[in-house]
Amino acid sequence: MWGNLSRAWKICFEQAWLSYCSGSFPIGAAITDENGKVISAGRNKVYEKSQEPGQICNNKIAHAEINAILKIDNLETNRNRKKYSIFSTMEPCALCFGAIVMSSIKNIHYAAGDGLAGAANPVNGNDYIIEKSISVHGPHKELEIVQLVLKTDFVLRRGHDIDRIITPWKRDCPKGVELGERWLNLVKGGSAKKNYKRLNERAGHSKTSLMK
Repeated sequence: MWGNLSRAWKICFEQAWLSYCSGSFPIGAAITDENGKVISAGRNKVYEKSQEPGQICNNKIAHAEINAILKIDNLETNRNRKKYSIFSTMEPCALCFGAIVMSSIKNIHYAAGDGLAGAANPVNGNDYIIEKSISVHGPHKELEIVQLVLKTDFVLRRGHDIDRIITPWKRDCPKGVELGERWLNLVKGGSAKKNYKRLNERAGHSKTSLMK
């Protein structure tokens, strides 16, 4: 599956893995320009103490989509921004959807739906949002499973409000949640140690090569 993914999706999941390994919510995002070229990437850094110039961290709004948007020119003078697309491993929340709307990005792609906090609904918003004619694509079922493996593992590790958070995911993507629970048990038991180390090393390499 990985070999068939677009560069934008690959960068999203590499960013999500970096967040996972760094102790933040495992969510990654990327933005492509009017030609489909990746021009920005961001990841969740809510629980981290360092960030790239122009991005934010150690803050409840240090979300992946926000950090990706902060790296582009989203002012009115950049008319091409309306042709941009944003990709995220998780359905944007109300904060991130609002930032996407206000940046005039017209195309949203997300891997996994979020029955709890997801807010990527351009139809049931106010007139301002409806007039933006935003196109939303997601969830993508195979990618959703991968994303929810990481998210389920992360939430179970944190141990905070587990039932409220995971129940909607279990309803919409039971396989992803089940695999996330199994992944957690494998890592705890040491059976996944080699794979974990290999993926972690890959993530470290990707950090320096994402935009090449």
